[in-house]
Amino acid sequence: MRRLAHLALLAAPLLLSAAPLFAQCAMCQTALMNSAEGRGMGQEFNRAILVMFFAPYAVFTIVGTVLLRHRIRAAVHRWRGGWRRSMLLPRSPRVH
Repeated sequence: MRRLAHLALLAAPLLLSAAPLFAQCAMCQTALMNSAEGRGMGQEFNRAILVMFFAPYAVFTIVGTVLLRHRIRAAVHRWRGGWRRSMLLPRSPRVH
């Protein structure tokens, strides 16, 4: 819980300062704002840039989550299998 609070304190300034920023580079913004039809497309253009920016992160997050869940499931399966074998088969005494 404490770690989450520290992470929130670190992320808060970044999230609060991100509101006035635009996703367009200077050249794209100039080209769009100097034409009549470009001014109408400005918001959609910003949204498209943000989608292209966050899409790879979403894909890697989904793939990472699937792989992590698979790894956890395999570890639980190994643990349960070992536990069941030890319950079913008596252990033989070790001879040194």
